[in-house]
Amino acid sequence: MRIVIATSTAFHLHHLALQLAKRGHEIEFHSYLPRSKLRHYGLANEQIVSHFARLLPWSALALLRGFGRVLLPMRERLFALVDRRIAATMGKADLFIGLSAVAVESARQARDAGAMVLIERGSSHILRQQASALAAGMAPPSQLYVDRELAGYALADRIIVLSRYAASSFAEQGEAPDHIEIQTLGTNLTQFVPPAMPPPLPVRAIFVGAWTRRKGCDLIASLMEQIPDLTMTHVGMPGDIPFPQSARFRSLGHLDHAALAQELQRHHLMLFPSRDDGFGMVMAEALASGLRVVASDASGGPDLAALIGERFVDIVPAGSLDDLVAATRRQIADIAAAPAEQAAPRELIAALDWDGYGDRYARMIERLVADR
Repeated sequence: MRIVIATSTAFHLHHLALQLAKRGHEIEFHSYLPRSKLRHYGLANEQIVSHFARLLPWSALALLRGFGRVLLPMRERLFALVDRRIAATMGKADLFIGLSAVAVESARQARDAGAMVLIERGSSHILRQQASALAAGMAPPSQLYVDRELAGYALADRIIVLSRYAASSFAEQGEAPDHIEIQTLGTNLTQFVPPAMPPPLPVRAIFVGAWTRRKGCDLIASLMEQIPDLTMTHVGMPGDIPFPQSARFRSLGHLDHAALAQELQRHHLMLFPSRDDGFGMVMAEALASGLRVVASDASGGPDLAALIGERFVDIVPAGSLDDLVAATRRQIADIAAAPAEQAAPRELIAALDWDGYGDRYARMIERLVADR
């Protein structure tokens, strides 16, 4: 099958491209990343269509850390530009897989040419995301972004989401259940591995992501006041709320995957109290590194708990500080009582690898083609 994949950077779609290529499909991968970066991700020259040079200087600016926050309207216009470029250059496809908000004109063209269209949405439905932002006192997505998201959903034969939480947000907006597919992401189980020995006590917690109210970081700050012996590490960019002023808190800024893998091994517990998150791949990376996870039900946490077990993935209601504190204390006590049993068994973690994701996705494609 000839498959065109349309995205902005890479997200998880380069993993999908590699997995589908391993299964014999012909891949044409469109992105505004430079060709060298896409080769670094493992894509072959003949699979890559890079729009980086034709979209300068916007494509270069988009690669600057913080571009999405500071120059958000420019990024959204870049999505429209890359979409137009993809539509003008892509070959004929049997299957078109496009990132939501990016693939609109290109998705329409692929559908009109007879391709099946899958739209990948990495977060909850845009209207829930908009409502969540407003409820949290944050700036909502722009109307341009909302309109592009909704247009992509309407063009899709199926919308692919990453968690049951995300699927529920589409059902809430009236999407038919058979229009939504859930594909839980994988992770790199050779890069993210447990340490040879559990890290020394006392329990150390970590959060990975932008330090924002949407991610529930205000709850983490309040939790630290209630659990005075807990130390907390942040990996990621600053956000819209201040960091805790405590000697027990440190922020390391952005780390690449290799450095993140090493840092995770120094911790026992990941906190992920997001108020709205399509999945949260860092949770899978943490589990693979031997950590426990306390996650909100507004994320991929429940999906991971179903795969790995509730002892290792503790689920709490989004926005509830009391439940977050109780779950964190429960995990601290369990880890302290049996440090050698902190990590989930590797036979359970094996369900999180990228090959498993590729198998699930390939089976879905076969089913959709047969149904069509």
